[in-house]
Amino acid sequence: MITEVNKIKMETEFRICPHCGYEDGFHSMFERIDESEKLSWKLICPSCHWIFDIGLSVSL
Repeated sequence: MITEVNKIKMETEFRICPHCGYEDGFHSMFERIDESEKLSWKLICPSCHWIFDIGLSVSL
């Protein structure tokens, strides 16, 4: 399984996978940032399983 995270600069839309061309959006995954109450929100392509980071985060 691919575990490398690919940083992507968010433009107007991020719906199509830049790696395989899948066009129907992404699955979500969350990783705790250090020991804080913040999570990094990453996107996973359902087709090729590449992981993308467009800079989203969320607080618990």
